[in-house]
Amino acid sequence: MAKTQVNLRLEEATAEMARQAAETRHLPVNEYVERLIRADNEKLRDTFLAGAQEVLDTYGDLIDEIEATA
Repeated sequence: MAKTQVNLRLEEATAEMARQAAETRHLPVNEYVERLIRADNEKLRDTFLAGAQEVLDTYGDLIDEIEATA
């Protein structure tokens, strides 16, 4: 997968925390940040999909009826 360069401006203390966390995990800082972003988005995606499933479970029959009459 192609990589795109993104420049971030962080407070020095935050940047140092990122460096230390990446080092502890034996990762480059780039990969550490990428993993954080992916984890955050996957959590949001899972929450959205669970909500969508709940709507379908609750209102699926009504949606089918509306589609049938359209």
